Amino acid sequence: MFCNNDYEYLDRFMQVLDERQIKKLFSARIIIFGIGGVGSALAQFLVRSGVQNLSIVDFDRVDITNLNRQLLSFQSNIGQLKVDALKNQLLDINPKLHIEIYPIKLSEDNIDKFSLDKYDIILDCIDDVKAKKILIKCAYEKNKYIISAMGAGKRYLEVPNFEIVDIKKTSYDPLAKVIRKFCSAERINKLDVCYTKQKVAEIDCQNILSVVYYPVNMATVICAKVINKLIENDS
Repeated sequence: MFCNNDYEYLDRFMQVLDERQIKKLFSARIIIFGIGGVGSALAQFLVRSGVQNLSIVDFDRVDITNLNRQLLSFQSNIGQLKVDALKNQLLDINPKLHIEIYPIKLSEDNIDKFSLDKYDIILDCIDDVKAKKILIKCAYEKNKYIISAMGAGKRYLEVPNFEIVDIKKTSYDPLAKVIRKFCSAERINKLDVCYTKQKVAEIDCQNILSVVYYPVNMATVICAKVINKLIENDS
């Protein structure tokens, strides 16, 4: 499979994988909801790691304020739909990538449009808490594996330190507290989340403070979890 020149760009990673692992990686179907600071970096990392089938969901457009932290954003694409901008960048990495885009805001009314049953992994990088809850509940009801990103904003001090844990084991993170209560109320007994114990900055700021190295580090940790889950040795 890997002898094809189409995959030469993956040579430095594929050399350490066996044929079964490569097949699992190449056949996996992944969907990312929210392609802002975390989601746009995560999409690029997954494609550079060998993921061949990816869907991205986001209704928003690239704004000048995205330039400080969202890897899809450049002066040249301000005003474009984020899904269009990111699709072009991902195809520039791998022209053979199978990619679906959804310029849609997730809601209870349209969640069935995404056909979540067909995906191996669902990645929640949504900022909106209501939409986040809708996605988490739907994934749980369909018994689909999901990783949900917790807070990456309102932090700039220290070197970022993110980890993947069950939601019940989180602490300090205000968003995780909200999701913990939601999962308890909905009897969702398992949810992997990416979070940090590093506290939010206590500053008076009109908008949510965000700097590139926090969301991008979160994306790195989620990507590592996804790739390792796909190539793990169980059948």
